[in-house]
Amino acid sequence: MRTLCLVALAATACAMPETRPDPPASLAAAETAFAAHSVREDMRAAFLAAFADDGVFVRNGWTVSNTYLKDRPAPPIVLDWRPVYTEVARSGELGLSTGPWKITSKEKPDAAPAYGQFVSIWRRAGDGPWRVEVDLGIGHPQSALWDAKLVSLTVLGGRPPGAGVAAAEERFAADAKSAGVREAYARNAAADLRFYRGGAAPVIGKAAALASPTMSNDPLVWKVERMETARSGDFGYSRGAYASPAEPAKPLGWYLRVWRAEGGTWRVILDVTNPAPPA
Repeated sequence: MRTLCLVALAATACAMPETRPDPPASLAAAETAFAAHSVREDMRAAFLAAFADDGVFVRNGWTVSNTYLKDRPAPPIVLDWRPVYTEVARSGELGLSTGPWKITSKEKPDAAPAYGQFVSIWRRAGDGPWRVEVDLGIGHPQSALWDAKLVSLTVLGGRPPGAGVAAAEERFAADAKSAGVREAYARNAAADLRFYRGGAAPVIGKAAALASPTMSNDPLVWKVERMETARSGDFGYSRGAYASPAEPAKPLGWYLRVWRAEGGTWRVILDVTNPAPPA
């Protein structure tokens, strides 16, 4: 009888499906491991290990991270960070991670740290590892969100818009041209918009962003360099450069805009810019 029970238990165990962490949790775990690698070894080694072969960050323009770092020494800093928000498409292959970062100097460990926020787009193939596809961030004077509770979620169900992120970007640009940049965000942003501009702590919430002094209404044009929409049609991003309409070929900086499908339309859930260095 005991043998039969053991056989039955073994068969039941074999029949049970293997459990895996859901995509938002696995993305948060990948981001946390990425940060731990940076602190344990160095920022360069961590970036080379975590970025996709075509993954980019900004170094006076969008630059392939691994190509840029491959022949450079690790900077004499300790770069630490943690995710406080992750969101993943229902198809599970494309997602967003954001949170605070902190830099301390190895050469001057008693110097005041530098603070800011990172934004990363991650992508994976099947059940493979998450890899960083896009990385952009801001700096600000004081620590912000370091003690915030982690929120990880999948895009809620509902009818996807049908058209991809390109249509959303066209609508946003048209609204900005006809009614102004602030009105473009008013018409296209989600209620939980995250709005990041250098020199200021991140602004969370559409109402707070529209009222924030970091929300400039200066006319701008955006040059899209890459867009991607998840297979589920409910999540995507656009990255590129922004400029003055008077000099559209001269970048004022670089942007990353993240979109989510809500109620059959696209809404901006995160918008971050990184200004070009002075000439």
